[in-house]
Amino acid sequence: MADQYQWWTLAQALSALQGRLQAGQFWTTAELTLILQDSLRFWNSLTEWWKVTCVLDSPSSLWINLGTQSGSPRYRTLTDGDLYTRMQYSLLESPSGAGTWTGTDQFNLASFQYALSKRRNEVIQAAACNLALTSRIPLTPGTRAAQLADTVLEPIRARFIPASGFGDPIWLSREDLQSFDWWEPNYQQTKAPPNAWDVISQTPLGIGLDNAPNVPGTLEVVTLGSGPEFAPPAATLLGLPDDWAWVPMYGALGDLLDSEPERTDPQRAAYCRQRYEQGLKLIREANWLVDANTEQGPTDTLSLAKADFYSPGWDQNPSTAFPQAVVAGMDFMALPGALSVSLTLIGNQPVPASSGDYLQISRDVADVILDYAQHVACFKQGGQEFMETMPLLNGFFAAAQETNKRLVRLGLNFKEMATEGRQEQLDVPRE
Repeated sequence: MADQYQWWTLAQALSALQGRLQAGQFWTTAELTLILQDSLRFWNSLTEWWKVTCVLDSPSSLWINLGTQSGSPRYRTLTDGDLYTRMQYSLLESPSGAGTWTGTDQFNLASFQYALSKRRNEVIQAAACNLALTSRIPLTPGTRAAQLADTVLEPIRARFIPASGFGDPIWLSREDLQSFDWWEPNYQQTKAPPNAWDVISQTPLGIGLDNAPNVPGTLEVVTLGSGPEFAPPAATLLGLPDDWAWVPMYGALGDLLDSEPERTDPQRAAYCRQRYEQGLKLIREANWLVDANTEQGPTDTLSLAKADFYSPGWDQNPSTAFPQAVVAGMDFMALPGALSVSLTLIGNQPVPASSGDYLQISRDVADVILDYAQHVACFKQGGQEFMETMPLLNGFFAAAQETNKRLVRLGLNFKEMATEGRQEQLDVPRE
């Protein structure tokens, strides 16, 4: 996409930020570039204003993950190495990313890796932002349980797929052992196609069925998975949207600054924990889908829970189904009945990489972006110098709130559009 805003380059923004900081080489150009990029991403995470329309012709599968689909406006690019570098700058360590540690003995890469991985997976769990359709799990006739991989944080939905010639797929309602006892008291002696599945009464990584299948088949499960295992020196994708990478980063920084005596900085640790908790609340409420249209015109957007409740088996013959958009979680959706679909999304905030690249923001936002960048840059100074920049952070939040209020006034149906991607969260809250 061509630049929409062509009035303020990265070089100009860096010059303005350096003028504010007035500290010579205490901040390198590379560091300030990352800070400006993160400021732009943070602005988009608060205002959801960078909207992009993309067209998917003849989707290759029913389920689509827009975070991993090439060419998607929400394609995820940030890695653990990117966040290690930002954290290293913030803690006055050499910026080696995921490579060999070149910093002081105060920290080490292993501690960075552990802290970031832990907080990253917490964010994924809170926001359901790493959903996938698992490889089918074989079921032997007469077997009432299946084991999930240890990378699964939570199973979301299950279908029983009989082997070829043994019948149609069966959507399984989510129940539990108690409901089996009440409504199917002979279930343990029954061999028949299953109707329901249970996870709450099973082992942490197990799924139980009401009936033991009497035919061979497989289980198809939508799962929420942990992020990829970090493996420095290789850089690994985070497994969550770029604009929200700041959330686990601050969680990890809070842990690092409140772990061992030599590292402890209670003031900045408390600040990071506050930013992290704030981020968890915000990402739960975040929207990512604004509108969906198929070749037949506007289509309904509904949650996976509602689709299964009102039309069990809606995905049995997706090519002949009524076109609709079924939202399962952030970036993960199904598009049954659509040969072509146009999606309006909250795209990743474009970020400048070279000096001549333009910042994709309007003129009224420039000072606000510089305010936040200055605040983040001063984090590594710590103490009173950093705390004196808190009004800049508060002003950034205030500007984002005013922007959101203005957007509400500009649209007739803004509130409805702002919940299209949150349908599953509204029907099945994760709090």
